[in-house]
Amino acid sequence: MEAAVHQIVRDSENNSFNTSHHNILPYFRMIQNGETEQLMKTLDIRLGTEEYQREIGTDNDKETEYMAVSLVNTFMIAAILGGVFPNDANWTADRLLQRIAVSTDLRELSGIIRDAAYQFCEKVRTSLKENTDNIHVEKARQYIRTHLTQNIRIDDIADAAGISRYHLSRLFREKTGKTLAGCLTDERISAAKEMLALTNSSISEIAHLLQFCDESYFISVFRKKTGTTPARFRQNRF
Repeated sequence: MEAAVHQIVRDSENNSFNTSHHNILPYFRMIQNGETEQLMKTLDIRLGTEEYQREIGTDNDKETEYMAVSLVNTFMIAAILGGVFPNDANWTADRLLQRIAVSTDLRELSGIIRDAAYQFCEKVRTSLKENTDNIHVEKARQYIRTHLTQNIRIDDIADAAGISRYHLSRLFREKTGKTLAGCLTDERISAAKEMLALTNSSISEIAHLLQFCDESYFISVFRKKTGTTPARFRQNRF
């Protein structure tokens, strides 16, 4: 799977096609500004359709696939410029590229690109909404988001933030309204939702990857945070 994804990306980067065939600048700016509602009202990219093939003057299926990869990468850049942590944006892009790599119907690519635009734009919107303008709190949040698959200790977060555990705990709650442990749980559930939507990983695999002690506990926390089970969330997502 990983080799297939990397091959598609390399091919797309070497291909003469690029995103200039679509007027994507407005979409790029909406993602960068976190304007999700406006983006989803106006987003109109129909990869894999006959109309699309005529528009860009090609009937080459691989070139259409390369365009999809290029758009995912472009939207990822917009999200990073909008304030999303690069590791977070890259993680989302990898999952989307995996979907492109295994897609057997070119018409599915439009749905993947729509998901990509939505996912990245929502990340920017959330980042802008939650930004505290406090360097220690933002360093703590960045550390949490980039270490979700590791066993994180509060002391590790404090070290990354550059202040004492006590000072960070107090400051973090004051600025975000959450405890560090609460933020860690929320971020892991957010990551779980992405994995449920963008991958075929089992619920057990997701629970293990995101450091939940077991599948039952993961399901319990997920239901408490979202109002539904992971299985129902995945089913309703599609």
